[in-house]
Parts: sequence; structure tokens; C-alpha cells
Amino acid sequence: MIARPPLPALVSAAIAVLVGLLIGAGQAPMGVWPATLAGLAVFTWLLADRRPGEAFGLGYLTGLAMNALTVSWVSVLGVWVAVALVAFMALWWALLATAVSLLTRLRAWPVLVPAAWAAMEFASGRIPFGGFAWTRLAYTAIDQPMSGFLRWVAVPGTGFLVALVAQLLLLAVVSRPARKTAALSVAGALSIIALGGLANLIPLSAPGDTVTVAMVQPNVNRSEYGTSTYARSVTNNALSETVFALADARTSGQEPDFVLWPENATDVDPVADAETRALVEYAVALAGSPVFVGAVTDGPVPDSRQTTSIWWDPEDGPGDQYHKRNLVPFGEYIPFRATLLPLLPILEQVGRQSIPGDSPGVVAAPTDSHPDMTIGTLICFELAHDDTSYDLARHGADIIVSQSNTNTYAGTFEPHQQLVINRARAMELGREMAAAALNSTSAAIDARGRVLQSAGEFEAAEFVVSMPMRDNVSAAVRLGPVLPWVALVATLAGVAVAVRRPVAWRT
Repeated sequence: MIARPPLPALVSAAIAVLVGLLIGAGQAPMGVWPATLAGLAVFTWLLADRRPGEAFGLGYLTGLAMNALTVSWVSVLGVWVAVALVAFMALWWALLATAVSLLTRLRAWPVLVPAAWAAMEFASGRIPFGGFAWTRLAYTAIDQPMSGFLRWVAVPGTGFLVALVAQLLLLAVVSRPARKTAALSVAGALSIIALGGLANLIPLSAPGDTVTVAMVQPNVNRSEYGTSTYARSVTNNALSETVFALADARTSGQEPDFVLWPENATDVDPVADAETRALVEYAVALAGSPVFVGAVTDGPVPDSRQTTSIWWDPEDGPGDQYHKRNLVPFGEYIPFRATLLPLLPILEQVGRQSIPGDSPGVVAAPTDSHPDMTIGTLICFELAHDDTSYDLARHGADIIVSQSNTNTYAGTFEPHQQLVINRARAMELGREMAAAALNSTSAAIDARGRVLQSAGEFEAAEFVVSMPMRDNVSAAVRLGPVLPWVALVATLAGVAVAVRRPVAWRT
């Protein structure tokens, strides 16, 4: 039983808000991960044995505070978008809080509460419209010892362990009269942290050959956004930075195997539009090697579009392509468009309806040096989707890249959070990653999640990196899809047992 004195309603509400801020403080760019551990512990303490309705309300306040702190950057799409997102995501926290209030009635609560966290992240990352799995507990572990678990138990398992450490520390505090229990709890928490650090020392799989990549961050004139000149200037900038990248490479005796452009480097279909195609082909001709182009392409039905990565060869032109699968609702497409668009004219800003792709992001990418090479790509928001990321290793990608258009969110928390997710994916997959962004935080990341080179925001930049080719499929890729289901089943079973037990409710 978790001992907690009766608290006035206003005090409980104030603590709930503070807890949300503490948990959110571990996310980028703050990165104060001990605050997250403290917040997770106090969250459980606050909710222990609460009536379900009361727990639901307190959880909702915590969710409002946490999401307002971390993801209110979506307000650049409109204040109403941020309000709607924060208000909806807080509902998941309310459901979590209700489950926690019940699970704390069971002796196994230190394990069941972390399972409930993993289950909540699993559900909120899928419902509705593909979910919004952007601020997960595992991402607070990226710069602390527990990051070592990412390669073994993936983002879901690492998030579970972060929550477990917090519950063990709470158990130590509430069990102080029972010194043995307190000591074992502290020892357990410290052991988990230490094991995570040791896991970071386990050697990586042996790499094969290496690939030289010229990465380009074009930058854009943000004042032109929405004008008729914007689409052309983005591609012009990509071409210009490609010239600088090639000059730097060749003066240092390097010759890139290919050039990496970010998402939306061509905002007009480069296959269909002659002017845009000419710019791409000029870049390819200068490089004398392929360019991996991030493009907006015309969709398969009228008035539609797709977000596409195109392998563009100097001799054969546009080759293999990947169409982004995980689209952003109300950002790239409008759910129930025929119904909602007449009711909400502001949705016209979304533009043409985006059509998702239906295949993994692994593209045939032959070069002179590596005629059988394949590239796995994640396009922007897809980073948040576990299976989309794991598919790259499952389907044999030799190297991993990430292509993003961060222009809309530049100057907010979003690019910093996206970089952390890129780093987490590199650690999960045990692969190096080249993350190319339009104007915010392009980076070369090693297989241990360390940033080797990066570009700042609002600047044109380029750098040349050497990427090992790997074919390993990590334990995270194998276990990652299974662990959330285990957590969900454990949570539901725990709740079912708890509701059958009589209890004297506390406030």
C-alpha cells in the first residue's frame, strides 16, 4: 500500500500539473531526465487508490501540462490545432491515471504501473488516424545510461524500464519503515541504470564496406513560404549547397557515392515538371553520382500528392521510389475530407490530399562502387512509428537515412525532439543514420546515437560523411513489436483483478 495523506482537491490538482511539467522536462530540448523519474514517481503516489473519476480528472490535468509543455509547437499550424491535440492527448493520460489508481491496489504495482505506461504509449501511437507517439519515456533516456537498452528492448521496452526505475524509487520511499524492502528497491533501480550503461559497451555488429554521402541542408527563405517563388527557391538552394558539398569533398580528396537531399527539396514534382527536373539533373550531372531526392510528387488520383524519395541516377534518371506511409492527419491529409472540408474551410490550408505509400522504405540505390546497395529511408513524422522504422532492417537496407522538412516548425521544440528520435532509432537499429533536414538540425549520427556532425537552424549547410554498410537485425527490431502487446495484456489483466477487490477509497 502506498501511504499518502488526504489532500485537498486544489492541492491535488496543483500537484498533477507540476507532475506533468516534471515528466515533460525530460524531453528535448530540456533533457532533464531526473525530473522525469521524479514526475513518474509522484504521479503514482498522487493517484494511489483514488476513485476512478477523481483519478481520471487528475490524469487529464497532468496530460494537459505535459503535452502543453512539449508539443504545443503544433500551434504554428493554428492555435486551434494545438488546443485540439493537447486536449485529446491528455485523454490518454486520464485513462492511464485511472488504470494506475486501480493497479496500485495490487502488490505487483511496481511492475504493473510501468506496463500501463507502455500500454498507453502503444495505444496513443495508433489511435486515432495512426496516433501521435512523439514524446515517449524512452526518449528521455537518450543522454543517460539507460539508453543502452534501446538496442535490446527497443523504445517500448526502454520506456517500461524508465518507468520501472521510478516506481522502485517510489517503493523505497513509501517502504522506509521496512528497511530491507527499501534497500532492495534502491538496489534494483540502480542495477537497471547500471545495466543500461554496461549495455552501451557491448560491441556493435561488424560493418561491411563504407559509403561516402554528401548531405545537404538547403535552407529556405521563410518569408517566401506560400508564394509562387518558394517551390523554385527551395530546389535552387538544394542545388547550390550540392555545389558547395562537391567542392568540399573534392578538395579533400573525396568523391561522394551519392548526394542526400531532404524531404521537400523539390516542392514540385521533379519527374513531371520540366524546370524542376532540369535543376535536379544539373545537380546529378555535377555530382557524377546519384542524388537521393526528397520530393513532392503528383498522386495517383486527381488533386492528390505524395511525399516521395527518388533515387536519381546520372545516366538512367529517376529510378526506384518510396512514398511516405505515415501521413500527418490535418497536416498532410484531411480525414473524412468530403465531410469536414465544407464545415471547416480553414482546412483548405492542407492543400491537395496526400496519398500514403504501401511498401517499406527500402529503395534500390545502385552506385558505381556499390551496384547492389539499398537505402532505408524514414520521412519526417514516420520516425515516430516503430514498425516503419524496424521495416528498414527487416527488408535489408544497407544504410539508413532520414529526410525531413522542418521548415514549418523551425524555431520550436520540434526539430530538437526530432533529432532525439533520430538518435533513438539509430541506437535501436544499431545503424548509423544520416538525417537531412530542410533548414533545421541535419545531423550525422553513429550507431550509438551520438551526433558526429550537425547543422544549426536557419542556415544553409553541407557535410560529407562516411557511413558503414551493415546488415544486422538487432534484438530491438525482433522484440519491439511484441513487448507493447505484453504490456497491454498485463495492464488489462491487472485492472481486471483490481476492480474485483473491495477498497476504501482515499482522496
